[in-house]
Amino acid sequence: MAGQEIAPKADKDLSQEQLMKQIDQARVELGRTVDAIADKVKPANVAKRTMEQVRQRVATVDPKLAGAGAAAAVGLVTLYVVLRRRRRR
Repeated sequence: MAGQEIAPKADKDLSQEQLMKQIDQARVELGRTVDAIADKVKPANVAKRTMEQVRQRVATVDPKLAGAGAAAAVGLVTLYVVLRRRRRR
């Protein structure tokens, strides 16, 4: 039912009951659509989706790249310590 268009029938002889059914069906579909949109933009759900994306990216990091990043961080810290000690002399 979701995604189906509710088009009025070409019949001009629709009874009031049939029209009411069509209106009710359209109302139900609209309610589902609004609920789905609200669920998608809810801040808590956006945060959950974002965290899941981050977790997936972190899980797929190449170990060599991570090792290179760690080595660069250690190198920078070492350089900082050496330069700081030189300034104190």
